Amino acid sequence: MSTHQPPGGIIERIRGLLPTMPDAQRSLAELVLGDPAAVARMTIVELAERCGVSTGTITRFCRTLEMNGYAALRIALASDSGWAGRGTWAAHIGTDVTEGDDIGQVASVISANIGRVVAEAIASLDLAAVDRAASWLATARRVMVYGLVGSETTASEFQKLLYQMGVPAWAHTDLHGALAGAALMGRGDVLVAISHSGRTREVCDLITEARSHGARTIAITNDSASPAADRAELVLATMAHDMGFSPGNILARHAQLAVVDVLYIAIAQRTFEQTKEAIAVTTEAVRPYKIDDVAGTVDSVDVGHAQPD
Repeated sequence: MSTHQPPGGIIERIRGLLPTMPDAQRSLAELVLGDPAAVARMTIVELAERCGVSTGTITRFCRTLEMNGYAALRIALASDSGWAGRGTWAAHIGTDVTEGDDIGQVASVISANIGRVVAEAIASLDLAAVDRAASWLATARRVMVYGLVGSETTASEFQKLLYQMGVPAWAHTDLHGALAGAALMGRGDVLVAISHSGRTREVCDLITEARSHGARTIAITNDSASPAADRAELVLATMAHDMGFSPGNILARHAQLAVVDVLYIAIAQRTFEQTKEAIAVTTEAVRPYKIDDVAGTVDSVDVGHAQPD
């Protein structure tokens, strides 16, 4: 799908496709054509409420127009209607929030978009692939998790979850260390490579290196047709559309974490006794450092899941 305005302008394209659109999309198109500049200033939630349709209908409308999500449509409408004063902001942050929105509006938009992205990621997840990945990780000799920039946060979180379950796992933050680790991998080992685009050269090369030594390779990516997905043995695709709130795609991270959480529970189901014992032991180790702020007694911890600080 294109992220750019179609030839002839987006408004002209909507007019041309209007007669062939389903009823829900046609009413949406008519509203857009009635005041494209106003729609360019609306969030996806606001537009859905205004038209009485779901955000999914708006996403499908964007696909009909060959636009890569609602943010791209808003930018095209703003340009086509002459409302393009926020070009720099739109390019770096997106158009669901503007530099003039109050904090309440910002919070509301972020909440709605995170919920949407997580729901899309889970709904499109290949559960058979998750099941297979969980089996590999539950019995792995050792696991390496790797991600760069925004995906580095997800990689670090997943490594901690695995480690607290008693699964021997490491996360590298530099390429040379990661390549050295991949070169030492072999049968029984698993690499989990996380990349939103799936087109980061370092991630792709790391998958190739680990797989050449007989390790299992899993790619968590938003693009199931990307080079990383092509090189990995197993792909868990987040498939979340209309990312925004850069830098590093804040929403992409939430989609990745949703997939990681499903995978974590699937592994825990396969290693319940080991996981329960490992979490109990690690919880006890840090117990002296968790003090009740009222009574001065240690906090109780549910060993069913590792607790955050």
